[in-house]
Amino acid sequence: MGRFESTAPWYARYRPRYPAELIERLVAAAGLDGASRVLDLGAGPGHVASAIAGHVGEVVAVDVEAGMLAQIGEPNVRTVVGPVEDVDASWGRFDLVTAGRSFHWFDADVMFARLPLVTDQLALLGDSITQSDAQSRVLAIATELLGEEPPKPRRRFYRELLAGSPFSDVEEIDVTAERTWTADSLIGLAYSTSIASPERLGALQEAFERRVRETFGDAEYRDRVSVSAVLGRRGDQRLEP
Repeated sequence: MGRFESTAPWYARYRPRYPAELIERLVAAAGLDGASRVLDLGAGPGHVASAIAGHVGEVVAVDVEAGMLAQIGEPNVRTVVGPVEDVDASWGRFDLVTAGRSFHWFDADVMFARLPLVTDQLALLGDSITQSDAQSRVLAIATELLGEEPPKPRRRFYRELLAGSPFSDVEEIDVTAERTWTADSLIGLAYSTSIASPERLGALQEAFERRVRETFGDAEYRDRVSVSAVLGRRGDQRLEP
């Protein structure tokens, strides 16, 4: 079973979507239109691919988990089951390549050797769970039960990663998103992650749910987080306004 195979239904239902404003600003910054092709890496259930599909001609969504890709229903999104490291010049040219909350799973050396063969622009999208007290606390419960360290933020990592890559002309687009959580939705969010998937928790799943419900009770928790798209361009590829 793959790392995310057991998380697909939880991921599709409980992972926060990318704000429409963020997608619209990324589309404008990358100069996309109805004729554009986009390649979405580590697409999961299509949170990036589906959001951007309405702005472009075609999206190719790639993921190793067929169950994740099966959640995508947009007619102009073509799915490919397989490792993202397989991308090469035979895939054709793309106006933008995207990766939402996923690039840290890839072999960066391979990707930065291959992606310049298919695109001049790469956007890494995501947010940091450390901005959300509720998300941080629920994943801390899971990692404590598993005897592991809580996850660390990755947004700065994405900026630094692109700055040292062939896509070194970096622009960061930030949008503030408001979210509301309950104990149930926080449990669903945790189950959507590789950190606290039902498969990983195993026999600890019941204890995890009990701890979360004891911690959060019946209250709703609201937070405001910054969601970003870190857009890198090759060389002097910045688009004129």
